[in-house]
Amino acid sequence: MDGSSPATAPFRDARYAERALDVEQRGDALILRNPMAYSDAVQTVTAPLARWAVDAPDRVWLAERDGEGWRTITYADARTKIEALAGGLKALGLGPGKPLLILARNGIDHALISYAAMSLGAPIAPVSPQYGLAGAELSR
Repeated sequence: MDGSSPATAPFRDARYAERALDVEQRGDALILRNPMAYSDAVQTVTAPLARWAVDAPDRVWLAERDGEGWRTITYADARTKIEALAGGLKALGLGPGKPLLILARNGIDHALISYAAMSLGAPIAPVSPQYGLAGAELSR
């Protein structure tokens, strides 16, 4: 899971869909529609991760700064960890209608626990530590 990478992350060209927009004017309003059909609609937030864990298991899913380098996790490793975390959360009773509050900074671990909860259908409520640990001060 922890990979060594250069201090700067390489960028690759993003593959965006062709820009298209249907514009219809109705009185004083504009109706905007995307005319492109959604052929491979994603059913859940976690579905793309499962797909890429099969199609490109060794490709980096996420990376975060770690000292002078980068900490990375591949699609396959992420899926394995998410499934294990989901099992533990399910054993604790988490599921639809049982939200999980996550008090953590953004990063790989935050993503793993978020995806584990979402894979169970549980809503998540992420809270930034700078606000969650501020005490009862409500003036922010």
